[in-house]
Parts: sequence; structure tokens; C-alpha cells
Amino acid sequence: MSATQKRFVIIPAGGSGSRMQANLPKQFLLLNEIPVIVHTLQLFLAVDGIEKIIVPVAAEWKLYFNELKMKYALPDSIETVEGGATRFQSVKNALSVLPEDGIVSIHDAARPLATSALIEKCFIETTLKGSAVAAVALKDSVYELSPQIESMPNEVAGQATNNGSEYKSVNRNNYRLAQTPQCFQLSAIKKAYQKNYQESFTDDASVYEAAGFKLNLIEGESTNIKITTPEDLLFAEIVMKNRK
Repeated sequence: MSATQKRFVIIPAGGSGSRMQANLPKQFLLLNEIPVIVHTLQLFLAVDGIEKIIVPVAAEWKLYFNELKMKYALPDSIETVEGGATRFQSVKNALSVLPEDGIVSIHDAARPLATSALIEKCFIETTLKGSAVAAVALKDSVYELSPQIESMPNEVAGQATNNGSEYKSVNRNNYRLAQTPQCFQLSAIKKAYQKNYQESFTDDASVYEAAGFKLNLIEGESTNIKITTPEDLLFAEIVMKNRK
């Protein structure tokens, strides 16, 4: 693989952010007086060699996003495509406007705390090994819920597990929490996204793996959280303040 491969980025921004209990989707909420998605885009604009950034946006928010581009003087290298009903469809729409050759980094719009070092590492690792998925070790103990209990309604499952016998502890060292960025060779991830959508596709790495490709996990960052709750916004404010 050539070390001079072109670099592209996809920032899916079609989520509604219902857990934030806000009128705006989470990626448009203010973080230190700047929308979360603008922070995220600025992370990638600071990285060398990126040809184009594609942002899938829901139709009803496209005008709003274009207004943000103007307000914060974001460059024309940031383009929008129509967001889909699922993240899978949004990424697929974005991939359709990118070439066959090169590397693409796919990153959550509501994950504004990644560092330039991590983004660069993902690109380099993908050049060497075909993919790079940021992931971190678990800090807490982990218990596995029995499959029978998992399939029950929540209120029934709660009753069934009161005696504590339906859980099994597992070795947390055998597990990792996936983050973004997730980087891939464009030819491979485009091929992976030719599959039909499945509920097991929780991120791009799961789509890539389902197509028969081998994942390459790299060390992520503990502060690289995805903002999904009001408490996450407070945490992000503290991290940004400490970095400055």
C-alpha cells in the first residue's frame, strides 16, 4: 500500500440525539459556545492531507448545517450528502461519492474530543494494515446476561434476575470498547457496504468484519467519548478547558 494514498473523511450527522432531551440534535448543541459538530470538523481540518470531508445530514437539517458552514468559515472541502434512516445508510450514501482508491476515516459527529495524534495514527495504521479501529480497554467489571433473559421484555427480565443467578462474570481483559475514528481502505469498505443492512451493524467496523475482512484495533483515548447525555457535555467542557 502506498504511503501517499489520498485521505477522505466521513462524519455521519443524521442522528436525532433523543437522549439529550433537547430541541437540537446532539451534534448541533453548543460546547463552549461552538456546535459540537464544528469542533469535530475542526479536528480533521487540522490534519494534513485530507482531500474531502463528507457529512451525511438529514434533509430537514441541511440548511441549518450550511448556515453553520458559513458562520464558522468552514471550507468547501466539506460537502454534504443526504442522511439515511440509519447510520448504515448515511455512510453508504457518503461512500457513493468517494473514489475507489484511498483511505477513509469515519468518525462520529458527536465525538469532538479525539486528538489529531489519534486521527493521524488511524490513517497511518490503515496504510500499513488495511484498517484501524480506535478502541479502549474496559475499566469496570463485566457480567454477561443469559441469552434467555436478554430476549425477555425489560420488566420481565428484571424479575427473572433478582436472585442474581442469571448473570455470569467475564474477563474484561478479553473485551474492548470501540470508538471512532475507524479507518479503512476505500475499496474494501465500499465492498463491505454492498451488503444488506443488519441490526448487528452497530458501527462501520461491524460491517467491515461481516464482509470477511480482518479488523485491526488500535489504542483509543479514554477522553474520546461520544456525547449522548447532558453529563457528557459537561465532561467535554472540562476536557477542553484542561487542554487549553
